[in-house]
Amino acid sequence: MLELLFRMQVSAQNIIFIVIIFTCSLVVAAAALLTYVRMYNDRKKKHFEEKRIMASEFDQQLMQSQLETQEETMSMLSKELHDNIGQLLNSTKLLIGVTQRSLSDPPDTLVTANETLGLAIQELRSLSKSLDKEWLSQFNFIQNLEAEISRINSSRTLHIFLTRPESLPLKPNEQIILFRIVQELVQNAIKHAQAEHFYIKITKFPGKLQLTLSDDGSGFDPDAVQEGMGIRNIRHRTHLLGGSVVWQSAGYKGTVVLIELPVNQAIA
Repeated sequence: MLELLFRMQVSAQNIIFIVIIFTCSLVVAAAALLTYVRMYNDRKKKHFEEKRIMASEFDQQLMQSQLETQEETMSMLSKELHDNIGQLLNSTKLLIGVTQRSLSDPPDTLVTANETLGLAIQELRSLSKSLDKEWLSQFNFIQNLEAEISRINSSRTLHIFLTRPESLPLKPNEQIILFRIVQELVQNAIKHAQAEHFYIKITKFPGKLQLTLSDDGSGFDPDAVQEGMGIRNIRHRTHLLGGSVVWQSAGYKGTVVLIELPVNQAIA
């Protein structure tokens, strides 16, 4: 009897041992399977990430190539406008001027033609500069704004008054963006507000640049009006410069736009 009990005890221990071994084997197999699945997913994720990076690099290289080609084309066009067409127009204006001076009483049409040709040459020079990459890299907001004001004032569509400092503490690319913002606001005053006068005041503060732009046009309700592409562009470009823009149009008569930009004091 004792021998039988001993054999049964040994058999039970063997069964328990086998179960433990089997269970351990299952755990090891499951762990190996999970490790394999995780490694597979990691490799798959890495593969997709590499493909995404390659696609992104390709798009960047393509965009860079397109920009370089565009810049070269614009540079060639700028030189062509300045060297060839500009010279032809200058020669034509010179001949008209000689003819005008040779006449004791030149007709008004000839005088008007000479003035119109002078404006066309000025516009052509501005266009030629805007296409020149080197000119853009040295863009000066104040100089270009004063030229724009002179052009608009001469057309008598709107009379613009400017109060500004000697220089702006902004990089050339930032000055280009700010110039586009001011251009958009001036065009809004002409097209939508039917303003007669437009005032631009630029003030430098420590760490901050403030622009106050106001007109005497019809005005609008900033809260009720639906934002068009122009206003969205102004908000977006101001945001790119890290600044803020606020419209004020109390009583729907005239509009005041306040723009504040953070500036680097190290830039003169």
